[in-house]
Amino acid sequence: MSNLSVDVYGQLNYGLLVGDSGDGSDHFIVDNDNISSRIGAELKGDLDDTGLSIGAHMELEYQQNPSNNVTLDERSISGEFAERYLNLFVSGGFGKLSLGQGDGAANRNIERDLSGTLVISWTNPALVGGGLAFLDKTTDTRVKLSAAMSDQDFESRYSRVKYDLPVLGPLEASISQGVKEQDDVSELGLRFSGRLGGKILAAVGYSVRDVGGVAGDFKTVGGSVSWLHDSGISVTGAYSATSDNDSANPDADFYSSKLGYKVGKHACDVHYTVMEDRVQKGDTTQTVGVGYVFTPIQWFEAYAGYNNHSFSRSGASFDGVDTLLLGGRLKF
Repeated sequence: MSNLSVDVYGQLNYGLLVGDSGDGSDHFIVDNDNISSRIGAELKGDLDDTGLSIGAHMELEYQQNPSNNVTLDERSISGEFAERYLNLFVSGGFGKLSLGQGDGAANRNIERDLSGTLVISWTNPALVGGGLAFLDKTTDTRVKLSAAMSDQDFESRYSRVKYDLPVLGPLEASISQGVKEQDDVSELGLRFSGRLGGKILAAVGYSVRDVGGVAGDFKTVGGSVSWLHDSGISVTGAYSATSDNDSANPDADFYSSKLGYKVGKHACDVHYTVMEDRVQKGDTTQTVGVGYVFTPIQWFEAYAGYNNHSFSRSGASFDGVDTLLLGGRLKF
């Protein structure tokens, strides 16, 4: 083997979160779960005279006070390491074959975004303030934001075999099969990147998870598209749907739209997200928000963002949830 390279990297991403709900309001020092604090390493080397490369990817997340888990009753949560990637791979003219803990074939295909504001305005709004709850004071019923809102971005990371086909022009296709929490998972993903008056990214995906029992197969289908005009204006949209065989468990639909603008070291956006039937049939969760990111130097960015979340259910009246997050991310 020759040309062995080792790339060690990491980031810290902390912020001040102010949350308000029907149960009251408070502030929290949080690790921003949109892009959590982590450390990792990538190793890669060429096998002489074969046209093949082999390598490994290892990444651990460490979060103290995750922004999606803190609550008014639990403002401080001890940190712990959690594996994100523990993965071996071989690549060449045939594509890339990966084995171990890592992305499924469709992971992040709901989250293609060129706005430059993902660190504060991620596709899934519940990653900030997800532990706060909508409250119906008449019946004392609470529904957590994280239960009522999700972008349903397939099965994320798990132990799997993944095959990335050779890139065909602007298209990248992947397939994976593995095990997540004792369930068999299969995924397909397709991504597109190109130019049309600016840069455009698009992706679609499909996953099926054998959860067994009455539910049978839990299926997710969806995709996203993002277009960044040369002027700095961007438009981004996403959709996902989940379903299973249990008639008591409603199928759920997610819709997201974002208008952004990038100029120099600045990026900002306004976004609107709708989640239907996530907890019960007929439920609707909506998020309206704004985000701003300032990147004075390549390895640091400061950000601020506000989200107003509302939740409606027939025969009930729930107080909303508001979040304001100010913070910074340092990369190394």
